[in-house]
Amino acid sequence: MVILPWMGAEAGLAPPGDGYTDKGLHILCFAGLSCLSLWAYRSRGGRIMAVLLLLVLAVGIELVQGMVPNRQASLEDVIADIVGIGLALILLRHWSLVRGMLFERMIKADRSGD
Repeated sequence: MVILPWMGAEAGLAPPGDGYTDKGLHILCFAGLSCLSLWAYRSRGGRIMAVLLLLVLAVGIELVQGMVPNRQASLEDVIADIVGIGLALILLRHWSLVRGMLFERMIKADRSGD
């Protein structure tokens, strides 16, 4: 949470590529950050607080970018951040199902001695 605002405030650290690359990076960064935050807090109240802080971070980064030369604030970036948070919530909610789908072959191969 400390590195993301710094990166947003640096004029030379704008992500390369088109807008789709930028949105994809926003989604991936916030999904990863959300997974770590939500794993850290197991209680419902802790997770709600983590999501609220992540939303504040998403908006805050864009507000800072709006004040930096050669950078601009973007509502689309905030939406991409929210999508990343939502993906993390879905992933954690259905982790046992996702884990089974991702690692089923490895578990079967290990049991059969392959």
